[in-house]
Amino acid sequence: MAKKPNKQPIPKVAPKPAPEKPVEKERVAAPKRSFSLNARLCFILAILSIVVYANTWQNDFVLDDSMVFAKNTIVTQGFKGIPELLQTPRLKGFGYLKNENYRPLSLVMFAVECQLFGDKPTAGHFFNTIFFAGCVILLFLFLDKLFDRKKTGVAFVASALFAVHPIHTEVVANIKSLDEIFCFFFAFSGLNVFLGYMRDGKIWQLLVGTLLIFLSFLSKETVVTFLFMIPLVFFFYQNQNRKRAIFMTAGALVVTGIYLVIRGVILNAYGASTTAVEFIDNALVRAPNLAMRIATAIEGLGIYIKLLFVPYPLNCDYGYNTIPYVGFGNVWVLLSLGIYLFLLVAGVYRFIKFRKDPWAFGMLYFLATMALFTNVFFLMGAQLGERFTFFASAGFCLLVALAIEKWVVRSEITFPAFFKNVRLMGLLVPVCLIFSVLTMARNADWKTNTALYKADAEKSPNDCRLSYYLGNELVENEYAAEKDTAKQRQILQESIGYLRRAIEIFPDYTDAHTEAGNAYFHALNYDSAAYHFLRAIALSPYSSIAANNLGTVYMRSGKLHEAIPYYKLAISIKGDFAQAFYNMGCCYLQLQRYDSAMDNFNKTLAFDPNFQGIHEQVGLIYYFTNKFDQAEPEFKKAIQENPNDLNAINNLAATYLFSGKYQDALGILTKLVAANPNYQNGYSNLGHCYFQMKQYGPAIEALNKALTLDPRDVKDYPYLAMSYKGLGNMAMALKYEAVAKQYYSNFKLP
Repeated sequence: MAKKPNKQPIPKVAPKPAPEKPVEKERVAAPKRSFSLNARLCFILAILSIVVYANTWQNDFVLDDSMVFAKNTIVTQGFKGIPELLQTPRLKGFGYLKNENYRPLSLVMFAVECQLFGDKPTAGHFFNTIFFAGCVILLFLFLDKLFDRKKTGVAFVASALFAVHPIHTEVVANIKSLDEIFCFFFAFSGLNVFLGYMRDGKIWQLLVGTLLIFLSFLSKETVVTFLFMIPLVFFFYQNQNRKRAIFMTAGALVVTGIYLVIRGVILNAYGASTTAVEFIDNALVRAPNLAMRIATAIEGLGIYIKLLFVPYPLNCDYGYNTIPYVGFGNVWVLLSLGIYLFLLVAGVYRFIKFRKDPWAFGMLYFLATMALFTNVFFLMGAQLGERFTFFASAGFCLLVALAIEKWVVRSEITFPAFFKNVRLMGLLVPVCLIFSVLTMARNADWKTNTALYKADAEKSPNDCRLSYYLGNELVENEYAAEKDTAKQRQILQESIGYLRRAIEIFPDYTDAHTEAGNAYFHALNYDSAAYHFLRAIALSPYSSIAANNLGTVYMRSGKLHEAIPYYKLAISIKGDFAQAFYNMGCCYLQLQRYDSAMDNFNKTLAFDPNFQGIHEQVGLIYYFTNKFDQAEPEFKKAIQENPNDLNAINNLAATYLFSGKYQDALGILTKLVAANPNYQNGYSNLGHCYFQMKQYGPAIEALNKALTLDPRDVKDYPYLAMSYKGLGNMAMALKYEAVAKQYYSNFKLP
């Protein structure tokens, strides 16, 4: 029997495909499209960041900017100062070493700016803006890559909110806060490079990423929270290779250790404390008890949340008594505690349940980066500060962007549909516009110290330090710059009002008493000045400025012997206090104790070789001891230092006069009174010069002019009498002889 044919088809062998061509084409093309999109988005974010802060470029140095820039003697050396900046505490160049830190990188940048652009604020404000724009871009790139480019829209919205949020004005508008910007910039640069290392595994990426984390530490210690963030990111969110995650974590730990060792060695070498927290910086130091301290700190954490949602009013300072002490029964404490507990529980829950959940990352990142600034576990150098939210606000912005995606857009935010989504743009554009307007308006407050302190003191009338800041600014800068005496008196009265307000709020405010003493001193109210200086000295063993200024009060009051002990006290507190040595030298000079005066002037020059005005005082010592040849070069140096110093010019002329160089003296004095017709001493010496040259007519004219300007200058009457005698006018000669005898009982015409 024949077999039936097999009707089943014979399977054909599939041709071997050309391996990987379509796959390779797709893999290469996708990054190109992604790069092009990301480049455009980065450009938009950069422009947005720069536009909202461009109006800071016209601002002056504000708050503590001068401490790290214009008045920092190391920074102002430019490139030459960089090695020293890397080896000294942060404010060594300003002379302040208490409660110090080691943050050299921003100072190095300031030195570069100073070398290239001078000690002007414009460059500082410009570069703060540029590096802030870099922070915004790095945040966007990190968030985009963290979620495998599946949430580019969320990353963009979060970064845009971060760019315009008004709470960042303190960081960007305050030049000093480049340390905060650099810390963020290098930290997120490191994270982005580490993301590349996790993907590609190239050793240079590991090394560069680790170096960037180290640079972040050299900027500010805030990056220490990344010892939590790096394992979180690379063991759980980008966890393709556990070995690489271990290397990155180990690298971060190593540079942390290196930084801490360097920091410890440098701070110990200069005796710079980092643990002392003063009440005036953080009022929680004197909370009635531990429970109230913690409760008040928790209320402060709630204020951060409030300012992130509603960034108004903003303040440059939150000193005593802006946030009064409260207990755990306070509703705002309980609400704040509830919010943070919710974020912690929800973040941990979602992290455990969903692992790569973006919500969990936003919550945990926010909590981790805020942990340093809670004042709950340990007290920090301030009770509250808007700058402390700089890192944490990135997590807040991410959570807001996720909320917009979930409840407003209700679907994934994608491009190019992003700009066509009516609900998204209807919310995002108005919020960004409002935030941008608030940011630019707040930038204007940071234009000058006076503008900033007045704006904030009005919003926080119970902040003792703001009242002090404003009073201090009015005395030290506004008063000094004003030439109109009526306006000067008005400025002094205004400053005294603010300083008294600061003392009312905090009666033991040492700095406020010192500055009140300065204000009363300028107002010539020496009794009130002495009271406040004495109060400052009693309150603090470190009141070197108050001691020095009290000595000057006594010296101006003619109490020379009472002044000297306070100058000595100032020097015992601050051994290199050049101003105190100088003042004590002036005091000894008036007491005609010339050797003691010279000794103090020499010590002044030892501590400050460029001390202004000292050559004139040294010249006077030589003048009064008849060493005219030595006095002459000192007065010339004084004139070289300050060509408009009338007294120095007059003293040089007097030196020539008494050393018999009459023509030299006449040439100087003639020009002096021609340029300054109300300068009495110039006319007096001019009259004496003419008398010595036997030109009695011009002598009488000059001496009469001097007496018209100051009738109390009785030393000119004898010369008037002798000049009239020289002209043969005995009637006038005898008249002025009689006047001269009222002051010089033994005077008689020769």
